[in-house]
Amino acid sequence: METLGEIRKTVDIEAPPEIVFEALIDEKKLVQWMPKEAKFDAHIGGNYEFKFHWADRDLDTVLRGRVLELESSKKLSYTWDAEASDHSPRISRAVVTWILDPLPDGKTRVTLIHSGIAKQFSKDAEMGWNYFLANLGNYCKKESSRVASGS
Repeated sequence: METLGEIRKTVDIEAPPEIVFEALIDEKKLVQWMPKEAKFDAHIGGNYEFKFHWADRDLDTVLRGRVLELESSKKLSYTWDAEASDHSPRISRAVVTWILDPLPDGKTRVTLIHSGIAKQFSKDAEMGWNYFLANLGNYCKKESSRVASGS
């Protein structure tokens, strides 16, 4: 029987919750910081598909799932089922939850919870989330500056 764990990360992003939330659900914005390709049906019960490609590891991964919770600019939760290019399950029966809390000066505290992750994939997932959260922060900061300047 697989041992399941949880990854929990908290970062402060220099953008308001509305911008961060859009980056989590808008297909055109998602591909700016996380997957190479994205389809996201942003409503409870909606499906999503994220495609990743890591040339240095000769690995393609497809994530598919269903939206479980969607509270505009506050919370997003979805199932997380990954399949590698060799069609072996990589991370299955997991759930990813994003919690957005507004902070002073238009910033957002983002809490990511990835639960139900198989222990053998937790190290890769931990490194992946560190990378993607940094990308999310950089993207949202630029987007916030762009919106503030009216361009």
